[in-house]
Amino acid sequence: MLIRVGMEKYPSNKFMAWALDFPSCVANGKDEAEALLTLPRILLEFDYWVRLHTDEPWFEFDSLDFHVDETFAASQTNQQGVGSEVNAFFKDDLRPLSEPEVRQALQITRWQQDELLAGIEFVSEEQLNRIEAGQPWSIMGIMRKLVNAEVHYLQNFGVEISQIPQDTDPISAIDKSFEAVIDTLSELAGDARVVDRAQESWSARKLVRRLLWLRRDHIDQIRQVLGII
Repeated sequence: MLIRVGMEKYPSNKFMAWALDFPSCVANGKDEAEALLTLPRILLEFDYWVRLHTDEPWFEFDSLDFHVDETFAASQTNQQGVGSEVNAFFKDDLRPLSEPEVRQALQITRWQQDELLAGIEFVSEEQLNRIEAGQPWSIMGIMRKLVNAEVHYLQNFGVEISQIPQDTDPISAIDKSFEAVIDTLSELAGDARVVDRAQESWSARKLVRRLLWLRRDHIDQIRQVLGII
């Protein structure tokens, strides 16, 4: 199976290898080689995770062959004194999403939501708010960060959504951002728009791959705080 890769290079010399046809699969590395070497493990972990949730996966990994189709150098921009990253917009991001791809993205998002909430279901309030040694965020802080980033992504794509008030409890905020993401994803099949905001381009395909990566990344951060990984 050919795995097409979009390689994203950051000014800090971090690399992200995006599996373009598997938008929740991203590998990090300090250089391109490390990111590419890590990607097979990420894909196999994704395969295992999907098969935990369904008896009918929509892919079959076999004899993986990796090819870097595109490379994008991410950059920093400054808007009214606020710095932000300009993340990769690959040529592949111009492809409109098909109906099956949207259904898969919705399914993954729902499974991620279940995993996120199940992971904190039996955690005490004290532990949810405690910053563990060596960790920059509490679990509640990670959830708030996720909500803010999801809203930011949706706004960048032109979705009319207000920032969720900071005094909203994080679990209610997660539910609100999840509902907004599901509503947006449900309408993306065939959407060919390209939206430019703050010197960064967004499309439906880019939005999906960034959102699915974002949830997976924050779930893994919470698991790390809990000592699961």
